[in-house]
Amino acid sequence: MIRFIGKLTQLGRKLTFSLLPASLISFLIVGSLGVGVHLAVLKSTLALITHQFKYANLTALVFAATFNYVLNNESTFSHNGLTGRHAILGYFIYMGVTSLGMVLSLYISTHVYSYGVTPIPAALSGIVAGAMWNYFMSYTFVWKLLFKSSNQEVDTTIANK
Repeated sequence: MIRFIGKLTQLGRKLTFSLLPASLISFLIVGSLGVGVHLAVLKSTLALITHQFKYANLTALVFAATFNYVLNNESTFSHNGLTGRHAILGYFIYMGVTSLGMVLSLYISTHVYSYGVTPIPAALSGIVAGAMWNYFMSYTFVWKLLFKSSNQEVDTTIANK
């Protein structure tokens, strides 16, 4: 899976003429996979646990965020990969930092849902809204803060996978 993300990142760099950083492309690829996790958990939660969209969506947000953290740590930010105690601390910081993106996503998706839009498009509207916030905040406050790398540029490691 990690190699596949690396190959897609290389392709994304070529398609964007290297205008976007590899870390952003990789983050968006992982986020796309997280959307699949989010939608699967949302549908399952709505079918099995609660019919209230906002609670099912909140559950899906937490599952997807956890999935994204783990996969980003192994792929997007592998050169600054957090392990052991730092990985756990990084997870809690990541969840704290991205919580504003989650609140934004939850607010927008619930608002869209209240207009009669079905759950999946409503959830997708919220996911898109929080994605960029989550990238910049998690990169700055989780991997950059917790792992002080030696002047190694973020994009070269990912692009070379």
